[in-house]
Amino acid sequence: MLLDLSKEQLGGLRRALEARVRDMHMRLGGDPGDEGFRREVILATQLLRQVEALERQAGHRAWAIGDTESLPEEDEN
Repeated sequence: MLLDLSKEQLGGLRRALEARVRDMHMRLGGDPGDEGFRREVILATQLLRQVEALERQAGHRAWAIGDTESLPEEDEN
């Protein structure tokens, strides 16, 4: 899949993903037994990392998502 995004759109996408991932991590902390949601958090976090990498490639500063931790991919099984 190919997306054609402007610099402004790429930044907006990153900020939206940051907020979503942060909210998802907070919810996951309250309900750690929801495996479907846990997989969604992992995928959203991976997507955020990809968008941050695209931003770096485009010469933008990628902002950290705060104190939110990435979930280990190995726990997915």
